[in-house]
Amino acid sequence: MRNDAYSIMSGAISAVEPSACIYRAVKKEGRSIIINTRSYDLSLYCNIYAIAFGKAAIPMSKAIEDILGDSLAGGIAVTKHGFGGPLTKMKVYESGHPMPDENSVAAGKTVHDFLERTDEKDLILFLISGGGSALITLPRKGVSITDIVKLTDSLMRAGATIDELNTVRKHICSIKGGGLAKMAYPSESVSFILSDVVGDPLDVIASGPTVPDTSTFSEFNELVERYNLKLSPAVSGLLEDGLEGVIEETPKSGALVFEKTSNYLVGNNALALHEAEKRASELGYNTMVLTSSIVGEAREVAKVFAAIAREERLRSTPLPLPVCILAGGETTVTMKGKGTGGRCQELALSFGIEVPDLKGVLLLAAGTDGNDGTTDSAGAFADGGTVQRGKDVQLDARRYLQDNDSYAYLKETGDLIVTGPTGTNVMDIYIIIVGRL
Repeated sequence: MRNDAYSIMSGAISAVEPSACIYRAVKKEGRSIIINTRSYDLSLYCNIYAIAFGKAAIPMSKAIEDILGDSLAGGIAVTKHGFGGPLTKMKVYESGHPMPDENSVAAGKTVHDFLERTDEKDLILFLISGGGSALITLPRKGVSITDIVKLTDSLMRAGATIDELNTVRKHICSIKGGGLAKMAYPSESVSFILSDVVGDPLDVIASGPTVPDTSTFSEFNELVERYNLKLSPAVSGLLEDGLEGVIEETPKSGALVFEKTSNYLVGNNALALHEAEKRASELGYNTMVLTSSIVGEAREVAKVFAAIAREERLRSTPLPLPVCILAGGETTVTMKGKGTGGRCQELALSFGIEVPDLKGVLLLAAGTDGNDGTTDSAGAFADGGTVQRGKDVQLDARRYLQDNDSYAYLKETGDLIVTGPTGTNVMDIYIIIVGRL
């Protein structure tokens, strides 16, 4: 079952391989490129540039360099430390993720200065993927990178959703929340977006740098109160000025800066799950895709998955055995302990705790980017023997879960999934297999 689950996961990831997504979205015919049904006559532009940022920046950039060839004048690609690679015409930068670092600020300034030199005769191609929020940043009004890191860490530890996290990010960074479109104007710009957000809202992916922002300083303030966040003097002053209208809001729908901007979604979790379903069927499983929109506390979602597996084991419903039930999304973890792990590992450990009496049941939970939390693991397997394997080496599964230390536990039990960087990022995938006994 582990081999099958890994094969299904691999099929899902291959479907959203970033270069494949770009090749599907862009075709070059003579001196024009076709995007969906729209044609862009390249001879009408003085220069064509590409700016990529996110965990998938390198493969997306390689594809666009290949498609455009000599028509591409140059550009910038910003990706996570360790995710870089050689490009022909675009300069590569590496910066911090999931927390931004000084390199993130340097990259943000480089992108800003690059766009300052473009004009209405140029075409800018933005290649945007998950992780972009951290990888390029340009703090607003006296806010430091230290301020951003502390505030981001506080939100993540409080269990804030990606939408909530990005509401804050958009208002402390000049690039996010439509800011990049503002910098690119009056050049024409086209964005190719690989979604790592539930529901694929374009204003949330990478904090919506090229689309109108729907969030406000008031919502930022509500989050501060909801999570009882302690703000630095600089962030507090920025928020106060925003609430009082001293500094302008992020660009909204109808703003002039969006008149020459187009956005295209080129890959998402639903596409990955479609391929996973196909691969599972080929392996002989009766398959079902539950949803690509899983959210919530990881350990609570695990209980739901365990209940589904139990129903299949006991009653062969909703599908006859052998069955493969698929889902995708992005859960959250409220950090109360001091351990190490990630949302997929925590979900897997919790699942294992819930099914100690079930045989022939397996869960695979993994991040499609190959990176779960701050660990070197993509995720983990869990089954009816997860708890016992821990006991065999004197480990208490519940204690490790309580301390948010799923990584240490699952490493000892041999249940971690380590893929290395996959080059893509469309949230997480969950595979529940229940076989015949």
